[in-house]
Amino acid sequence: MSSTIPTARAINVPPPSAETLSAPQTPTSSSSLPASQPATSAVDPQLKPPSSEHILPEGLSARRASRDSARHDGGSEDAPVRPRPSTPPRQSTPRVMSRTASRNSTGGPGASTDAQGGEHIPMTPLSATLSSSSLSSDAQRLSGGAPGGAQVIAEQRRSSATGTEHSSALPRQPRDEISELTRGMPGAFDPLPRAEPDHGPRAPGGLASLHAATVPSPRDVNPRIDIDSLAHKLPGDITGCAAYMLSAMRQGPEDIPALERLATQQAAVLQSRGIHTRDDFVAVLKKVQWRDQGTAMMHGMTSASGFNLGTIPVNLKLADLTLGALAKAMPTLPIAVPALITGAIMGFALSMLDVAAGAAAGRTFKDAYFTRPPGEQLPEPLASANPPTKASLAADNSKAAGIGYGGRNAVVRVAPMLNYELKGQPEKRAAVDGVLDPAFGFAAGGVMRAVQNDYDVSAGRAGFQHFLARDDLGACLDHLNKPAAEQIISAAARVGTHMKNLKDTFPEALGDVFASKVGWTSHAILSAGFGGLTAMVASLPTTLRQGYGLSEKEANITTQMLKYVVLQALYHVWGGALGAVGGPKAPDPAAVSHA
Repeated sequence: MSSTIPTARAINVPPPSAETLSAPQTPTSSSSLPASQPATSAVDPQLKPPSSEHILPEGLSARRASRDSARHDGGSEDAPVRPRPSTPPRQSTPRVMSRTASRNSTGGPGASTDAQGGEHIPMTPLSATLSSSSLSSDAQRLSGGAPGGAQVIAEQRRSSATGTEHSSALPRQPRDEISELTRGMPGAFDPLPRAEPDHGPRAPGGLASLHAATVPSPRDVNPRIDIDSLAHKLPGDITGCAAYMLSAMRQGPEDIPALERLATQQAAVLQSRGIHTRDDFVAVLKKVQWRDQGTAMMHGMTSASGFNLGTIPVNLKLADLTLGALAKAMPTLPIAVPALITGAIMGFALSMLDVAAGAAAGRTFKDAYFTRPPGEQLPEPLASANPPTKASLAADNSKAAGIGYGGRNAVVRVAPMLNYELKGQPEKRAAVDGVLDPAFGFAAGGVMRAVQNDYDVSAGRAGFQHFLARDDLGACLDHLNKPAAEQIISAAARVGTHMKNLKDTFPEALGDVFASKVGWTSHAILSAGFGGLTAMVASLPTTLRQGYGLSEKEANITTQMLKYVVLQALYHVWGGALGAVGGPKAPDPAAVSHA
């Protein structure tokens, strides 16, 4: 049943006052009124709606018809009309005089008569939702003995229902108390508009950025994630955009003339490829950024391919077979000794594969980056800008190796190890780890290379400014404008190029493995590291059970967790040592002062 009167129209009737609701009503009928006091409707004749049977319930309609007939038979139209109160209806429960009237009283059920002959109408709180049937039943119940009170209550309830109908038609937003409580808290969604952050003033247009008192840092023109923050600093013209980016290369006032010529030249190249606005310029930088990030991942995976492919036979059977053979050959020695020898052999073999893969990967990806062009594609003052030192390269490589390979272990290998060891399934743990280690080792190599490249960008050895300084900038822009399918095919073609480079660089790879400082540094660290690690994993569980009273499960979990701690330290030492050995030599102070 509907909670409102669907067909009712709005009736502008003032609601009854508190006096009307509380005062006793004298029961009268329209037939007993004198001619000078005819029964009149409580509604102002000027505001009374057209007569319609579907507006009022049946009982009230009949009562109105009886009053109209009495007026027609001789009632006076000039009789005073009882004033309608203008105060709003009372919403709280009113005081009730009597609700225990006898069913045999003239007022009908629920009505009683006081000593003065007035009738007490039981008042109930008004409901916000009334149906036409409830109005009709109330009117019929009250019509027998209190027509005036029934009319007041019916009109009062009909007015409330009409207001409810009109208010329900308005759209209402549900109240979300959780959102109201959490609004303004850190991380909470706040629909209220926030003030835009102050990105600072924009760079001046034209070539003025090259003459500024301070120039942006390499990181300022190479945001890691949000390139839109860079867009707030760029000027509106393309020449100004190029000059601002290239100003990060300025080392001193002597660089300004060369950078001015370069900015003017490269701005003309950009405009010839349809790049005329700041938004066009930022869109090109976004393409360059995500393509170089993908290139870094592929470069790192290729460089680590030798090591990770070698771990597949090592993890599956080769290490176990070697350890078993050595243990049989040395039955009187502790298990740690054959395990140490086994680990050292495996570490030396994996190091050779890793070093050998570097030569071919370096040639394959030499010209694959947009923001890391070869030195010959940059103007002479910029070809060797901001060279690294042994210390900086050692620190960068150490952190990159720890993040790449250590992050792989933390994310991929630790959780399955705990799962199977807690279930008492060490054999299954070893089998699963033997698959996860090489499979995600490729991704670890990619992450390591991406981190190394990011450090180079921060140091000014790569970045958007190098992309804009390339002498083949036009060819790079033409490649970026090619369809996606052609770009994917071009990237896939490097696989064939890499296979060819593996063959062509084989002599160079042998030299790196057996006749280079970097190669022997890697061999020494990985041989010693994997030898000690294998010895620990083979002997520590027995020591923990016999010497410290740990259960087999506890001993295995402790050993595996210590293994990852040792591996993390090994990654940092290995990466840092390769950086220190492979980094450029520091200039001779005497030669510099003599020059």
